[in-house]
Amino acid sequence: MSPRLGSFMAGIFTIFLTIQSLILDLNQTSSFGKDPNKFNIYKELHGVILWTFSHKNNITIFLSITTLLASCFLLYSVHMKLYLGLFVYILWIIIYEITCFSLILLVSQVIQPPFLPIKYFLWIYQISRMILQAFWLPFVMTYAYSLFKGPNHLAKKRRLCLDHLLSVSTLFGVL
Repeated sequence: MSPRLGSFMAGIFTIFLTIQSLILDLNQTSSFGKDPNKFNIYKELHGVILWTFSHKNNITIFLSITTLLASCFLLYSVHMKLYLGLFVYILWIIIYEITCFSLILLVSQVIQPPFLPIKYFLWIYQISRMILQAFWLPFVMTYAYSLFKGPNHLAKKRRLCLDHLLSVSTLFGVL
């Protein structure tokens, strides 16, 4: 697979993954039952964890929209052969995955013991998503580097090698 095709596939993959994450994150329930017998999945929340949970949907929507925009900019940049969009995508995906990892770290600390399988599901989902994102990043980096160096970067290397071989063969032909 060429770096350009891999970069294109990375954009498509990230768009689908972001939509899936948005659907799963916004539809999470945190409590069961009615008011007098309501049972919460999470322990008592304080400080940063309380703020994070009270703004979780807003954080998720912001991260998802920004990721969708970065992915669309990646697709546009691949089509137009602009290296800036590829670098923006690389930087954003790293920031996005670190932020999501931090959120999972916070969530996993406050899950009640009867709901520990949810914690394992969240970790498996996060780690698998990070591995899949890491799979596509070398394609994007390689294509960004080739665009940054210029379209004739590889052709110049081949021509230099060919010139070197021709000069060596003429040198041996003269001797």
